[in-house]
Amino acid sequence: MIARTIVALFLIASAAFAQPVGPTVAWPLDELTHTNGAQFRGVILDDSPIGVRFRVVQRPVGRPTVTFTTYFARKEVAGLKRITDAQRTTLKERLAELDANGTGERKRLDDLTLLPAAWLGKEAAAKRYDSERFILISSAPEEVTRRAVVRLEQIGTAYARFLPPHTKAVRPTTVFLATDRTEFQALLGPGVGPILNPAVFEPATNRIICGSDLRQLGTDMTAARLHNVQQLATVEKYEAEIKTLYKEGRDRDRFLMSVADQRKKVLATERANDAGFDAATAKLFAILYHESFHAYAANSVYPPLSIDDVKAGKGTGELPRWLNEGLAQIFETAVLDGSELRVGHADRDRLKQILERKAKGELVPVADLLRAGKDTFVAAHADQKTLADRAYLTAWGLAFYLTFERQLIGTPAFAKYLTAINSGGDPLAAFETLVGQDALTFQAEWHQYLMRLRPNGTAPAGK
Repeated sequence: MIARTIVALFLIASAAFAQPVGPTVAWPLDELTHTNGAQFRGVILDDSPIGVRFRVVQRPVGRPTVTFTTYFARKEVAGLKRITDAQRTTLKERLAELDANGTGERKRLDDLTLLPAAWLGKEAAAKRYDSERFILISSAPEEVTRRAVVRLEQIGTAYARFLPPHTKAVRPTTVFLATDRTEFQALLGPGVGPILNPAVFEPATNRIICGSDLRQLGTDMTAARLHNVQQLATVEKYEAEIKTLYKEGRDRDRFLMSVADQRKKVLATERANDAGFDAATAKLFAILYHESFHAYAANSVYPPLSIDDVKAGKGTGELPRWLNEGLAQIFETAVLDGSELRVGHADRDRLKQILERKAKGELVPVADLLRAGKDTFVAAHADQKTLADRAYLTAWGLAFYLTFERQLIGTPAFAKYLTAINSGGDPLAAFETLVGQDALTFQAEWHQYLMRLRPNGTAPAGK
């Protein structure tokens, strides 16, 4: 397989403003049809013989516009329907206006509507947000809750880029965000023993329960935010007074320059606070991205089916556990880069660890991983964690290879693979049919790919 450059997925819920009341005015948009049948509407940024750089635009009624920029290799593009050059210029201008002054992230957080919700038997002890894909119920401070909402909305667009939804009616997943392990255990309910994983997705109840120590962080962030708002209000009041006292002249310009400098300092402090928050909550959002992927796959793309239903042609059935966990780890490591989430890079720590495991011959053989069950990926006790880490690393590396290098995930051949294993077929034989190789030959090529793989997602040939 010839190595290719992996173009990372960049996404941003870039609209700072809620949609106006009443019908949303339709914007003319370019349309790209993927070879797997998925359709994307947005704006073509660059179209070359190699591929298309495309900014997807989603405008759900009553919610902020969501956009993300991604790259489609030419072989992924089945068709393009273009708007006129004039329309595309106007569209780009509209998108630029959505976050003209760099405050879109803050405005987006403030514009969310949170409702009171019951929490562990106490009325109005939590906050709730309803989206098309999820319902978030959180006992965390409001600042943490709002950021969790925005991050979950953002990552959902990434899921759909690589695995477009197959089901029309989506069951929203309920996400419970607890602020400590005691609440986390209480939400799990009686009879559930302690587990090391700080979050779980329960398919039967379609809920995610996540526990993290967030209370003090949220309190500090709220206080910092209030201070910044007060500082900015003082600056704006002073600016208004200057404009009233001085209609024109050097004194007016000098005072207004001072106002601009003060505003920049306040905004810089806010950005620094945001960066600190993102660093402190990196683990939390990685957990939410991971478990939310499991929910998305089960509800929107590959719902579980009985063997009889799969044989009857009612669907492919669910992802095998190893691949479900491998793909979840790819999205888990989405990187916040400014106000964008970036997906498609090879997580540096995982890459280092998988190469170390490979050098020691400790990766799970492909044939064994294909038959791995649920127990392999649940670390309930410390003595199970080593095995779980080994399996997780191998699953991540294999999923990354199949997604970005082989580009097999979501293809018709992939659907046949799922149908085969979920109708009682041999997992190894079905996989060899999918990749067109016997498992040992495939494994050798995959291991060579890992040796070439770089953290930015590229795998240069000859390395």
